[in-house]
Amino acid sequence: MNTKKYKISKLLLLGIILFNIAFSMSMLNLYIDQNSSSISKTYTTNQNNIHTSAVESFTRQWLKNSNFSSQESWESQIEGDNRDAVAYIGEEHGNYLIIGDSGVLSIDDPLSDIDWTSFNNPEFPIEPEDYGINTAGCYVSHTWDEGEDQTLNTPSMHWKRNVTMPVNMSDYIITSVSLEAIFNATVTAVGSNPLQPHINGIERPGDYTESNPPSIPQFGIGDSATFYVLISDVEDNNVYQIAVNKTTDLGQDTPEVNNYTDTLLNVVPEELLISYLTSVLENDNYNFTITLGIDIYCEDNEYNADIDVWDLLIIRSFNLTFTFEKRIDKLTTISWSQTGDKVPSNAQITDAGLNFTYSINQTWPETLSPNTEMRILINDNAYRRAIKLNRFTAIFQEERINGSDFTSLFQRNVNITLSLQLFLADTFALNRNISISIDEVYLKITYIVVTLEFYQEPWFFSLLLIIASIIGACIGGYLIAYYKVLRYPRPVRKVRKYRKTLRKTNAPSTPIVDRERAFKGAYKREIAAVATIAKVSPAVQKTIPDKLKTTAPKQTPPAEVKTKTLEEKIEQDKLIEKSLEKKEELDKLVEKAKEK
Repeated sequence: MNTKKYKISKLLLLGIILFNIAFSMSMLNLYIDQNSSSISKTYTTNQNNIHTSAVESFTRQWLKNSNFSSQESWESQIEGDNRDAVAYIGEEHGNYLIIGDSGVLSIDDPLSDIDWTSFNNPEFPIEPEDYGINTAGCYVSHTWDEGEDQTLNTPSMHWKRNVTMPVNMSDYIITSVSLEAIFNATVTAVGSNPLQPHINGIERPGDYTESNPPSIPQFGIGDSATFYVLISDVEDNNVYQIAVNKTTDLGQDTPEVNNYTDTLLNVVPEELLISYLTSVLENDNYNFTITLGIDIYCEDNEYNADIDVWDLLIIRSFNLTFTFEKRIDKLTTISWSQTGDKVPSNAQITDAGLNFTYSINQTWPETLSPNTEMRILINDNAYRRAIKLNRFTAIFQEERINGSDFTSLFQRNVNITLSLQLFLADTFALNRNISISIDEVYLKITYIVVTLEFYQEPWFFSLLLIIASIIGACIGGYLIAYYKVLRYPRPVRKVRKYRKTLRKTNAPSTPIVDRERAFKGAYKREIAAVATIAKVSPAVQKTIPDKLKTTAPKQTPPAEVKTKTLEEKIEQDKLIEKSLEKKEELDKLVEKAKEK
């Protein structure tokens, strides 16, 4: 093939390839032109009725029953202490009710054996000579004669009362406590013997000295009585003293102090009292024990002739009052949530926005829980910005949330769940119910869908592209085969094929011989072909001498002997010339093939 035809073939191949590209692009442009009216359309219809096109934009309201007209579609959930909150739908709102409560416990009844029972003190088990409880209070009387029995110098008596709370105190916080206990006492301060005033008398430091009179023996710390109040759990595992008064000058001789009128016990600070009460109610959330106690201490004197007379020691009254409020545990959450459809997997979410309104029935006690807030969650992922409850008012306010940081929370091919969650961040006491409401909840999502469609039939456009591709591939393949193989004559193709085998590193399957041997073999084959058709004539046979005939080897000659004659030699020469001519033609073909 000449150079001109070769160039034409290359141009034809290039033209076919360009035609396929142009045809495909024109089909795509035609498709876009036919659907250009669909670009940037906005739909609010049901997703099942969406008709895809090249580039379509959809904006949908993703929630149902946005105004809480019924229970449909919305679900509530409480995590944490479900005694602290309730979620319900009422008055066409979604409501969060935080349950508050308060109570007061007062123990101010007159002391009597109806409520109080006497017990021995396990630390000082000796009982006083006389004890009891009557309208006057809890009382003891005791006389200790050191000369008769020294073991009776530390008598003690307890009166106990079990208290049952009206509520489970594990769910309440004690907010205030007041305690008042009153006692009085009468003793014999100075004995009847002026020379020995310590006999039948309560000794206090300073009553006697070595010089007044010098014959009276010394004593140590003196005599005293202790009045106190204890609280404990019902099993007495945790016991706390919350009020006490130990006499200091009762029984003093100069000036003489032989009685105490009604006197208050000293009470621990309120914060400590709240802590003690809370502790004893942790073991039993409903019950605790109050103990009233009177201890007497009579010191041993060196003279062994002391007589201490405690005429009457009495706890007149006891009054304990404390208030408690509902405990709201931290990390409790209340949620209203709804699960919507999926965004199609072939869509791209471009925007999302949330609108809702909210209100509260009273001012939020920020001092109690400053971190409590309303959170927005998309598929359990919290939006970075929450709404503090101090922004809530009794009038419904609107909240709008959008932007890229909100849109990024949404995923394709996943059912989208919106949760509006009230997060109680702190533990605090609440003495009243607080109601928070939400309404008009709208979640709108905008996304685009890119599809390939031709005249509303996507398969038709795809089929045209497939057919065009197949035709282009077939024509291109044929042209490549023609350019490389088919344009050459058959002998040249064989030579080219043989030449390719010479480039291979492996030996070709066809044996290769040199030129000389090849022509000798061809020559012999030609001669053999001529010899098979040549026969010796009778005239030639007569010219053979008899001598030659007799000297011939003794073999059985064939029926006809082949002899070379001059005529045969001439024919052989012609055959050689023909072979050489063919050789020259073959050489020319090889040279032409090399040039190309």
